[in-house]
Amino acid sequence: MTAPCAVRGPNKQSSEVPQHSKMSSTVELAAAGAPDHAVDLAAVISQPANGSPPEPGSSSKVEAEVDFAKISVKEAFQLLKATPAGLSEAQAAERLAEFGPNRLPESSTNPILRFLGYLWNPLSWAMEVAAVLAIILLDYADFALIVALLLLNATISFVEESNADKAIKALAGALAPKCRALRGGQVRAMDASDIVPGDVLLVRLGDIVPADIKILGEEEEEGAEEAAAPMQIDQAALTGESLPVKKFPGDVAFSGSTVKQGERHALVYATGVNTFFGRAAALIGSTNNVANIQKVMTKIGAACLITIGLWIVVELAVQFGGYGHSCFIGAGRCPTLTNLLVIIVGGIPIAMPTVLSVTLALGAAQLAKHGAIVARMSAVEEMAGMDVLCSDKTGTLTLNKLSIDIAAAHPMGGVDVNDLLKYAALSADTVGEEAIDLVLHNTYCDKDRLWAPAGPYTRLRFVPFNPTDKFTLAVVRDESSDKVVRLMKGAPQVVLKRAHNYEAIHKEVEQKIRDYASRGYRALGFGLAAGPGGPDAPGTQWQFLGLLPLFDPPRHDTAETIERCHAQGIAVKMVTGDQALIGVETARQLGMGTNIHKIEVLLQAKAAGGLVDGHADVGQLVEAADGFAEVFPEHKFEIVAMLQGRDHMVGMTGDGVNDAPALKKADVGIAVHGATEAARGAADIVLTEPGLSVIVEAVIGARCIFQRMTTYAKYTVAMTFRVCFTFGILTIAYNWYFPTILIVLLAVFNDGAMIALSKDRVTPSPTPNSWRLRDIFIVGIVYGLYLTLSTWVLYHLAAKTSFFENAIGMFSLNDTDAALIPFCSRMLASRGITDPSAAAASVADLLGPQYAAVGGSVMDQCLVEQRYVRGAQLRTLVYAQVSISGQALVFVVRSTRHSFTTLAGGLTYLAFFGAQAASTLIAALGFGGYAPPPAAESLQPCSLCATSLGYHPTFWPSGRVPVAGTEGRFIASVIGCTYYVVVAWVWSLIWYVALDPLKWLLIWALNEDGVRSSASWKRFVRSRSRPPVKTGEEAQVTLGPAAATYLNPMGRASLQRPSAAMLARASVIPVEVVAVNGLRRVSGAMARRGSLEVASHLAALKSSQSLIPSSSPFGRRSVQRPAAGGAAVQQHRAGGGAAARHSSLPTQLPSPK
Repeated sequence: MTAPCAVRGPNKQSSEVPQHSKMSSTVELAAAGAPDHAVDLAAVISQPANGSPPEPGSSSKVEAEVDFAKISVKEAFQLLKATPAGLSEAQAAERLAEFGPNRLPESSTNPILRFLGYLWNPLSWAMEVAAVLAIILLDYADFALIVALLLLNATISFVEESNADKAIKALAGALAPKCRALRGGQVRAMDASDIVPGDVLLVRLGDIVPADIKILGEEEEEGAEEAAAPMQIDQAALTGESLPVKKFPGDVAFSGSTVKQGERHALVYATGVNTFFGRAAALIGSTNNVANIQKVMTKIGAACLITIGLWIVVELAVQFGGYGHSCFIGAGRCPTLTNLLVIIVGGIPIAMPTVLSVTLALGAAQLAKHGAIVARMSAVEEMAGMDVLCSDKTGTLTLNKLSIDIAAAHPMGGVDVNDLLKYAALSADTVGEEAIDLVLHNTYCDKDRLWAPAGPYTRLRFVPFNPTDKFTLAVVRDESSDKVVRLMKGAPQVVLKRAHNYEAIHKEVEQKIRDYASRGYRALGFGLAAGPGGPDAPGTQWQFLGLLPLFDPPRHDTAETIERCHAQGIAVKMVTGDQALIGVETARQLGMGTNIHKIEVLLQAKAAGGLVDGHADVGQLVEAADGFAEVFPEHKFEIVAMLQGRDHMVGMTGDGVNDAPALKKADVGIAVHGATEAARGAADIVLTEPGLSVIVEAVIGARCIFQRMTTYAKYTVAMTFRVCFTFGILTIAYNWYFPTILIVLLAVFNDGAMIALSKDRVTPSPTPNSWRLRDIFIVGIVYGLYLTLSTWVLYHLAAKTSFFENAIGMFSLNDTDAALIPFCSRMLASRGITDPSAAAASVADLLGPQYAAVGGSVMDQCLVEQRYVRGAQLRTLVYAQVSISGQALVFVVRSTRHSFTTLAGGLTYLAFFGAQAASTLIAALGFGGYAPPPAAESLQPCSLCATSLGYHPTFWPSGRVPVAGTEGRFIASVIGCTYYVVVAWVWSLIWYVALDPLKWLLIWALNEDGVRSSASWKRFVRSRSRPPVKTGEEAQVTLGPAAATYLNPMGRASLQRPSAAMLARASVIPVEVVAVNGLRRVSGAMARRGSLEVASHLAALKSSQSLIPSSSPFGRRSVQRPAAGGAAVQQHRAGGGAAARHSSLPTQLPSPK
């Protein structure tokens, strides 16, 4: 086959054909193992840039491009040095070492850069701003703690995600794409990553094409499309074509496209990065599908940041504008800005990225261990919310272990049972390892002496099954008699309709089919016709041979699993291609409902509209049905669409290539165990274990993940509002500051609890889940304001009343004038100071020389010291209560039941009690007055700082206090509150008791899980928002393979659709041609170079030179090139001219690693 080729002129990058004079050229090719004859490869050759050919004896390199879509199959074999029998193992190993595995290269990210990536998100940015603010204010301790908090979260994310990636890679290895290749003339199943250029593959219905291939065929078929049965290849993801494309022998197909019909051998000409898909991935933008759960968490984080921003604005306005605070750079010189760190650090859910990544990583790994690989993490949410599961019967509800009841066989047409079994075995193709073909072959007792050379029969042709025609066709020759017959097997109705005596036998056959169906058997029909040809060749007369009953027993655990589905709020609907009677019988055995309709009922109802079979509309009919029978794959799409129209979250199982549209349409597409590559490519969940129980386990696992994330979302919103409102209100209402160091420690301890929450023991929801952000914000705000109220009441009782002093005899923390002025008057009188208005400096002899520099009155100094000390002790009390009550909220929001009766995970308890033990010690002991007031605005030791019980505050040896009238009196220092920590625990417990009733009130008010009534639950189901996670995905190429990670367990590579210019050159492959001593040959240097850059200059060589492969072991035989036509080979000088990047260059003959 010859074709004109395009030649690029000097410094041009387009694929247009310049006008060059055509010169005759002698061309020769020979390949190892190929027939020893030359093949004409025509090429348009131009003169080199300097206008003169290379001198004899000189060496010159040019680059040539071969368009594999235009060269013949023979030429392709010789260029690739391959044979129709495939490569030997030694040749394959050599090429694998040279060209590398057939997969996209793994992106090797520097671990340090990957670690730093965890510090690059909006929440981390806010924390980094806080760290910068701390260092500007010379607050080194807070700066160090904030940085440590950031690094802690990043480290945990890095470690947990790395571990999850390793686990996913190990578990997903079993789902690596497979293919069937000829090695040494034998068909061998192997990983698609191991194929190399020159391999001969067997591609068939349901396969995803693993590499760029050239389709092979019979010698007489090439160039005669009418004689060839075309394959149907779906390459819509790459090219945007809406319908599958017919591919005849000699055509090419690209990696990632799907075989929709047919079965052929094909020659691999490009693998890995050198395929059209691989090259496109290197040249065009990739896409990054973000899980919806990440989008939800981003919205929650944004709401938290907005809340923090509003409180910062309010605080700055009130503190500087209302209270008139001053601010100077330096340690302790700007307490107002330092206090802003409390809002920023305490309100930011800094653990959110860590909790999100750890929860998803562990969840994905756990689901994989249960036999469910999640192709996209958004599917976890949809699976958690799935309320209808449309399940295939064969292999999911049943064992998919077919057997033939020979005693019930029904031979016809003058054949006996043994003849029927022999014809059935002859009609089977065991190479493809289809379950039906294998059972037919294995059931025949003399199977080992059936095929040549041991037996008399040879298969000439086999037409595989496809869901449209529903039959297979085998053309077999009996070598002993040289007779050729055609054998058809398939759906009995299809085979029966072709019988020449249909009218005479159809009632008998149809009755037998019904008898089989009533016993749960599936009937398989067989037909025989003499001579070669297709099923409907002229003169064909089909003889109906009879029926064989196939039985596929139900799984022993299916009935129990269906009950578990119902308990989880999931309706299971059987969707089967078998007859309705078989479906009803199977449903009866499994304890399912037997309201199973034929698909034609659904289609007629859809067309008619209005009242249907007692139902208001067709949607209600689908909703009420227990299943559908005699379903074609395209009908599954309709069923899914109708159920989604009734606001259900639908899961659909599938295993075949024609199931792909329904799997994509479903909210959760599930490729069952043993599914085709095409079904796996379209599915959201891929099962590695057979049966329905795997799906149930996956649903429960998904709901556990969802529960953990919902718990964290509620807690995060609650804590952000609690911190912002608590310390915001205390600041603007009482001019009272809180130390940053305590809020940072609070964040550190809470982070430990939150990370433990990602591994918490949870009870999955008994009903489908869905994100209801409005409810999450309402619940979080209510909890946050409730806890704010608890802290404000405690603060008010301690700081504005003498409740604890009078009720239980504790030292007073009351800082009001009404309490402090009498107390200071008594203290001063006991020191011999009778005039409280006297200057402090005048009584320095009574108080100590450090008071000589104090400018105010002694009463003012006493009030400052008392407020400073009592405020410092009050801060540790508030810290203890905020820490205990806040972290305890986790136990409330994690379950709908009473928190005292629901057992949490061991790590959750450990994190809580460990954090609170540390918090209690910090609150009791304090930090010895850290941070002290600036030296210029303070004095020590204090003389007027005794507690109301008359002793110097414990754990405060320095006694350093601010001077009256300075900004240092607003420094948020920390002194231990000693046994006030008991008050914090008791107070937290009292308020905790009311949290469970508050939770139940919110559940009732928001109707969570439909608690008010089943009718309200149904209304909730219908009104819930359906996240559009699949919107736009159809416009992207999602093919692969790429490296597996926990966010992309199937290793799918996604990119934007290639341009038209790129598609136009999809099958063009570069080679390098070397001219040595007047001879041209294809060099291997280009195959090893690995560059997508090639020179654009054309090289002119003598027309008398001949072109041969550099490594050809055969002698050269010259053949004159015809004047016109020829294979598409474009030649370029490798040296001169500007290098130009091809806009669309699948680089390979075969090409580099």
